Amino acid sequence: MAESSFCYEASSELTLFDIVWEDVLFAKLLPLLSLKDLFNLRCCSRLSKHLVNNYLRRIKEVNLSGNNSHNIDKAFAVLARKCRNVRVVNLAKCSWLRDKALCKFLKSNARISRINLSECTGITAASLQPIIIECKELVVLKLARCSWLTIGAMEALTLHQSNIRELDISHCLALSERSITVFLLNCRRLRTLSLAYIPAVSDTVLLMVAKYSKEIRHLNIVGCQMASDRGVGALSLYCSVLESLMVRDCPFITERSLALLREKVFIDRPRQFQQHLNLAPNVAGGAGFPRLFLQV
Repeated sequence: MAESSFCYEASSELTLFDIVWEDVLFAKLLPLLSLKDLFNLRCCSRLSKHLVNNYLRRIKEVNLSGNNSHNIDKAFAVLARKCRNVRVVNLAKCSWLRDKALCKFLKSNARISRINLSECTGITAASLQPIIIECKELVVLKLARCSWLTIGAMEALTLHQSNIRELDISHCLALSERSITVFLLNCRRLRTLSLAYIPAVSDTVLLMVAKYSKEIRHLNIVGCQMASDRGVGALSLYCSVLESLMVRDCPFITERSLALLREKVFIDRPRQFQQHLNLAPNVAGGAGFPRLFLQV
């Protein structure tokens, strides 16, 4: 009886920190906690702070999308100091984010493969330098509504990154047609591309997509006023694995070219039968619609 009582007293002294950190806490328990929970745990004691700091060196994903709560910038500063193995970063709509903090975080995590900085209005093109120069495993880059994305930054991205599979530069109004076409010429492994509401996107850009982006599966050109049937016709001829095409608010893209893609590609605009009937005659003088797109 005395022996069992001793065993009970000894076991009652065990704490969370007596559990094996590497094989149990880091592998099974802490991944179940949110970043907020981790920082709450970090504040409990010196030992808990040490535990969480060691775990932060192992995390592979940081998602603070839309999180603009009080003192979140201080929490991110801790992540910038402690994280060393992050692969996926989502900081979209983080209005508190600044160049200094982001650059420090990026330099400490050079193996990032996916990053989302969409609608981050507090940073500049200088923040892209660590991404462009050091993140050699980058395959997904999202910069939608980033007005600070300049032609120079796009050219630097073109020079150093050629393995990007997914790019979102929607609403980046400062970009030129040439900066986009040169990027397409250099980066030929794109599978998802979003160019929505970029004034510079024209048929020339779509022709470059058709010619060089043979792996393209998803293309968004919503609101591109310069695009027309000629560019979409080229896509229908050369993009054999295309799965979806977004063309809303493109007044010069009609059912005449979209009909060529309807059977195999999802299109966000419903079929317009009357428009299709009105445009059935060939503007090329009866020479055959596809003939317009053969010179790519």
